[in-house]
Amino acid sequence: MQIGTKQFFQTQVSSMSDLQSQIGKIQEQVSSGKKILVPSDDPGAYTTAAKLGQAEAAINQYSRNIGVAKSRLSQEDTVLSSVANVMARLNELTIQGGNGTNDATSRAAISAEMGQLSQQLVALGNTVDPNGDYLFAGYKGDKPPFAANADGVSYSGDTGRKEVELARGVTTPTSSNGLEIFMNASRSGNQSLSVFQVIKNATDQLAVGPLTSENVKQVQGVIDHVSTYQAICGSRLQKVEMTDQNSQNLLINVKADKSAAEDADIAQLATELQQKTLTLNAAQTVFAKVSQLSLFNYLK
Repeated sequence: MQIGTKQFFQTQVSSMSDLQSQIGKIQEQVSSGKKILVPSDDPGAYTTAAKLGQAEAAINQYSRNIGVAKSRLSQEDTVLSSVANVMARLNELTIQGGNGTNDATSRAAISAEMGQLSQQLVALGNTVDPNGDYLFAGYKGDKPPFAANADGVSYSGDTGRKEVELARGVTTPTSSNGLEIFMNASRSGNQSLSVFQVIKNATDQLAVGPLTSENVKQVQGVIDHVSTYQAICGSRLQKVEMTDQNSQNLLINVKADKSAAEDADIAQLATELQQKTLTLNAAQTVFAKVSQLSLFNYLK
């Protein structure tokens, strides 16, 4: 069966046009590094890659939250270590202050140092995190939670604990609040005492005589209390570290699956591009010779 000239031209032009389109698409894939340029290229793979992209974005957000938690909890751990050091010194002074041979001058010197330790504790309680929020103020992080006044030291924060989500369904407080750490730090009978009241009780007693076993007991109560919150902080940090490790492992897998779904095989595309380019060049040469026309130049 003979093929008409017009049909021949149309067939050849259509074939070369298809090859040019295919070559152009391959060049885009090589340039972008992606084998899926539009959803219609592979609807299933496109959907998979999109879902994995969302999962990757979520993990990255959780990683930022983990960074915040690590920063605040590490800072709290450091502050609590400083508080523990202050309390260790306070304990030494309390033991000294219980010595009945101390005269009024010696007791006054002990009392003065205890007052300085109280000031240090106020400063530690007003620690600011890297974002400028007061670490122990609960949800009222824009103002210093502790202030010295005529009656002692007051707390103006709240009972909240700032929490972050570390992974889906996994949360942690990023610090304890000042009320639970500093203001409910010891006991006298059924009465809860702040660390500042414990120190004031000691300095008031030193004004009239040596410290008593009750003063020693109150100070020891604060030491035990701080130790408990150091353990709580450490436990939270451990949880954050474990979650971070799990998230990083998950992220590696998600990235690998996403890459398999959407990334192009550059070596394979290069081979395909070369083959199609050779085919197009051959078709153009044959077409030009057969037609003896400049149609190719026109199309180009």
